[in-house]
Amino acid sequence: MSTTSPNSSAPSYASPPTYPTRPIPPPPSSIQPPKQPLPRMDETGDSAFYSQPRFVTHIDEGAISRLREYYRWTFWEEGQNHDRMDEKGESGGVPQGDVSVGSGKKRGKTRILDLCASWVSHFPACMEKAAMATIQAKTRSEEGVKAEQDGEGREFEVWGLGMNQAELDANPILTHRIIQDLNTHPHITLPSSLSSTSPTTPLNATTCVVSIDYLTSPLSILSSLLSLTAPGGSMHLVLSNRCFPTKVAGEWLRLSEMERVELVGRYLWWSGWVGVEVVDLCEKKEEGGEGKGWIGRMLGGGGGDPLWVVRGVKGEGGGGEKAGDDREEGNRVGRTEL
Repeated sequence: MSTTSPNSSAPSYASPPTYPTRPIPPPPSSIQPPKQPLPRMDETGDSAFYSQPRFVTHIDEGAISRLREYYRWTFWEEGQNHDRMDEKGESGGVPQGDVSVGSGKKRGKTRILDLCASWVSHFPACMEKAAMATIQAKTRSEEGVKAEQDGEGREFEVWGLGMNQAELDANPILTHRIIQDLNTHPHITLPSSLSSTSPTTPLNATTCVVSIDYLTSPLSILSSLLSLTAPGGSMHLVLSNRCFPTKVAGEWLRLSEMERVELVGRYLWWSGWVGVEVVDLCEKKEEGGEGKGWIGRMLGGGGGDPLWVVRGVKGEGGGGEKAGDDREEGNRVGRTEL
């Protein structure tokens, strides 16, 4: 695990980098959603496991750099909106800007949820600057001081939902911090302080970095996020191959890397998202060789951490047909906003 600075320099592209992208089709009816909650080796509660803050990053610097660039071209740069994903999962092979996210100038406010958030969200400097400017403007407004807009005229909020208060407090770009144990309470609802001031579908996008494998009720969580996302909004689930083995859920450890990608794509389809596809952010040959696979990396044989983004959109009609889940009314509690 790395303890380097949260936003070191990333490669800069004058035009969108090209990432291999392919659709993940809906699962056939013969493959049914797994029963939730998914089992784990260590079934003890997560509160104790995550009680101590971990100010580390869980992917290497090369992977972080590529992820920041993906975020920049997906959420920030203008000119990408013409090539958005469609509901069949077809795209042009470059990172797609969502109409409701990719152009801050076309929307009064952009909100992104960092799911399973920690002390760093891996956003590029331009997004961090906008988020902190929004926080400053909000503070000045509450103090009765008229705030000036930033040079781009963008209002950009990042909400963080995680398990450790100290880690969330250390993340300077979060407008709101929500503490919730998703494996105990997998249905996400807005805190009362936000639901009174935010629209019923406040989110334009959600990101989740190398954490979907720890969620024991992923369909319930992804389904509840669908209901909080504006039509056309997007979900971005970032995968690598590192994990705490005793805490991953279901059959994760028995699957190959590509089988995990397919499984997460099915999670999105089963929970009502559409246009599901995978974007390959793995290190390219010219950047550092093909690597030697995950065993080689563990043994120090070179090659950076692999990285994929499995993503989907909320259809204009509200999404696809949802798979059944096992939510209960009791799961709608257990959340604290900071």
